[in-house]
Amino acid sequence: MSYIVYDLETSGLEPQWNVPLQAALIHCDDNLMQLSELSLRCRLPAHIVPAPAALLTTGIGPAQLELAPMSSTEMLNAIAKALVAWAPSTVIGYNTLRFDEEMLRHAFFTHLLPPYATQLGGHRRADLLTIVRAVAMLEPSAIAVPTGTAGKQSFKLGDICRANGIALAEDEAHDALADTRATLALFRHLRQVAPATVAMMLSLADKAIPNRLLAGGEVLLLGWASKLTPVIGVAANPTVASSWAAVDLTVDPASYLGGSPEEIAKLISAQGPRPIRLVRTNSQPILIAYEQGCHALSPDQRDQPLYHERAARIRDHVGFRANLANAMASRFADRELSPYPEATLYRGGFLSTDDARLSARWHASPWEDRPTIAAQFQDERLKAFANRLMLLEAPQDMAQAALQKGQAWLRERLTTEAEVPWLTLPGALRQVSELRAGIADDEVGKHAHLDEIERWLGQCNQYFEMAA
Repeated sequence: MSYIVYDLETSGLEPQWNVPLQAALIHCDDNLMQLSELSLRCRLPAHIVPAPAALLTTGIGPAQLELAPMSSTEMLNAIAKALVAWAPSTVIGYNTLRFDEEMLRHAFFTHLLPPYATQLGGHRRADLLTIVRAVAMLEPSAIAVPTGTAGKQSFKLGDICRANGIALAEDEAHDALADTRATLALFRHLRQVAPATVAMMLSLADKAIPNRLLAGGEVLLLGWASKLTPVIGVAANPTVASSWAAVDLTVDPASYLGGSPEEIAKLISAQGPRPIRLVRTNSQPILIAYEQGCHALSPDQRDQPLYHERAARIRDHVGFRANLANAMASRFADRELSPYPEATLYRGGFLSTDDARLSARWHASPWEDRPTIAAQFQDERLKAFANRLMLLEAPQDMAQAALQKGQAWLRERLTTEAEVPWLTLPGALRQVSELRAGIADDEVGKHAHLDEIERWLGQCNQYFEMAA
């Protein structure tokens, strides 16, 4: 099995409304020896307003947004081709399953590429942050975890790397290639100091293993951010195959076994500690047999007979299992579908095989032929994305009426003062003012960077106001 270690730097935090601006991918063999390396930058698509805070964090300036060598479509195509060429691999990064993976999926979706490319061709997904947390819980002497400014453990990539002798300077962090190389170095280090835990966590990247553990009816340990909790798997989600409900065995089941589906649904989504947890089996959960990790529990939690007794009560309560399955199935039933196509990846249905083939043909064809291909899509979302990409990258090949409609859409999207889920130019200018108020006077570099961002946003806003 080979590995693809990667990192993205993006225009903002919300995957539906932002795009990757920089990507780095390193392909390694099973011994983590480098085989290939990609470092890519793209221009900002015209319909996206970058979050000033993201630009401040990454150090990216407006000139880089406009002068990068590739378009967003070209960069995403290069990533997609690398994923195909390097399959099968374990696709891994640092905090990628919660952030980079979501960003890549949504960007592929809106650019007519396979959204789940990291799970095709025999790929499996892992996250080095999850592995670091597992090592810190199970083998705390193997890794140094520094304390952050708030007095809590810091699992930031730069902090973890520096604490364990891996170079990643503050001014290098948030550069995709520097972060990817540091992630690979940390991965190599962990395989040396905690090989058993790393191997166990990599095996959990195959969703069949956590599915089997949760279906086995045995007492398990489930790891969250910083601790292990005794649990038992109860039921798979009837509507999401990769989601399982597990119950916390430190909580007396008498408090919830007789609950109605509505009462159980509230327990699932409650804030803070809760007795019922949903486990995503395709996201490499920290999930092990009780005997494997009970040494990491606090002494007052090592009560295996109590956990087995509670697990038996839960297994034998048919009504609870049925109500729990009902609660999971109806959890989001009343949630309305977003009117914006980029926000419908998970609730708008999977793409058909025919549309997937048309998408590949669309990418392989000259721009002047693409409007004809786009008209054949069955999925209206793909038609909208295709029209958008034509406007952004090949307006000269659009019919005049379609071009005028697209230009009006772009002006409205960027300059509207209505309440919308994406960032607009006026909204970004307000964010600059808020950021500036929180920066100390002596942080000259940050103020200069904000000045540059503010000038550029103002010029863009003025341009579209004049065009209107």
